[in-house]
Amino acid sequence: MPSTFAVQHGKVMLIEEGSDEALEVKGGISPQDFAVVSLSPDGYHWRGYLRDKKGIWWYHQRNKKAKFVTKNADGFRVLGDDYGLDGAHVYLEDRVIPGADPRSFSLMECTNYFARDKHRLYVKTGSRFFHFESLDAGTLVANGSYVGDKYDLYYLFDSLSLSNGSKHHETVQYSLCGEHQMLLKDWLAKHHPDTVGWWHPDYPFNADGAQQIADDWYRTSNAVFFREKLVTPRKSRDIFNLVRHADPASFEPLDTFHARDAKNVFCRSRRIAGVDRQSFTPIKDLFGKDKKTVYFNGYGVEHADPAKFQVLQSVVPLAKDDKRVYAAAYARTAWPFGPPDNILVALDDADAKSFQVFGDHGVWAADDARVYLRGEHQKKLDAGSFRFLCETATNCWAADDKGLYRSNGTLIVAGIDGRRFVKHNDFWGSDGKLVFSFVTGAIQKAIDAASFAVTDEIGGASDAGFSYRVENRTIRRNKR
Repeated sequence: MPSTFAVQHGKVMLIEEGSDEALEVKGGISPQDFAVVSLSPDGYHWRGYLRDKKGIWWYHQRNKKAKFVTKNADGFRVLGDDYGLDGAHVYLEDRVIPGADPRSFSLMECTNYFARDKHRLYVKTGSRFFHFESLDAGTLVANGSYVGDKYDLYYLFDSLSLSNGSKHHETVQYSLCGEHQMLLKDWLAKHHPDTVGWWHPDYPFNADGAQQIADDWYRTSNAVFFREKLVTPRKSRDIFNLVRHADPASFEPLDTFHARDAKNVFCRSRRIAGVDRQSFTPIKDLFGKDKKTVYFNGYGVEHADPAKFQVLQSVVPLAKDDKRVYAAAYARTAWPFGPPDNILVALDDADAKSFQVFGDHGVWAADDARVYLRGEHQKKLDAGSFRFLCETATNCWAADDKGLYRSNGTLIVAGIDGRRFVKHNDFWGSDGKLVFSFVTGAIQKAIDAASFAVTDEIGGASDAGFSYRVENRTIRRNKR
């Protein structure tokens, strides 16, 4: 028989399948009025909702104890394996989902990942849960990993990604009717004929005949679009994403990524929530600000001071104000269940006053205590002896007293004594025992370090037996 619960000696116990040993369920659950509400396997463990005289509890076998959920046990129901609903709240396991409406909450059909209520979409994978508010809740449709509304199509992988480029060629993923060879748009037209969505012949917001306003901003008589270029090894094609809520008559681009109309401000196809339209100005690339808030990729940057904020020259988005350093990260856009996206977050423990980036590309950065590579703290590098060396076509080079470092590939250049290493110019360096070429990215074992000398600033050098020059990223050698 499968694992089950029982009351023994005044305690709630889990009796595992195939074992005579009973494990106590800790956490404070009472044997009085005990009952199992739901139970399902999670790998080798069991999980589910339990009930006692106090109310509803959530139990997962790996934690060995139950967690109290709600005292509203009457009418409590379970959807899927781990959504619980009472009269006031929806729960994911033991946690309240803020704002979820239990009266309209339901699992979506033809998918294993999505749920909905009258407000928004809910997404649950094996490792993530989040809600998504950018879709029209009244016209949500799903098939397998694809979900969308009448305007847009999204694909679920680690998060939801806009996938309008798949609208007209993707096939059905989930079907109980032998429809897997159908195009997704035809499947939607068959099963959702009354929704005038992008799959419907009367859909009013297609981009046919759209005229370019500026950069990637386009407009028709009744809609505005942001063009995305989809590049594949064989070809590239244009995808026109609808800019929701945009008024074509008053719409004006502000730069490549930002625009506004009479009521709203937009970053690409996303409307920026809570922005002050009158004071908003673009800064650079995906950065913008109004009088109170800094924005990146259309999301507010927590704690950032717009008056002191500056974007740094870097290969990855980096910025700072007078108190914090910020870097782009793929993280939750809101706590606790906001969808993951590219946002700007503060770098923990980075010192804004001493923080600086190096070179034209800004691959390396450092403050008084830490070294950063593409915005990530490199714990093994020593900030006290760190020195930026140069940039080449394939790498950006740096050193400290412990070694020589490249930005691409294996971080450390094995064999180089960092304390003794000297950069001669953008072509050559040496630690006195070995000669290193920044152009080839390798130690030149055939060159005699003791007699090595640079002869010009365009790649020329010599040792006791040979002269060297750099041509097309290759070292040429001639006998002296």
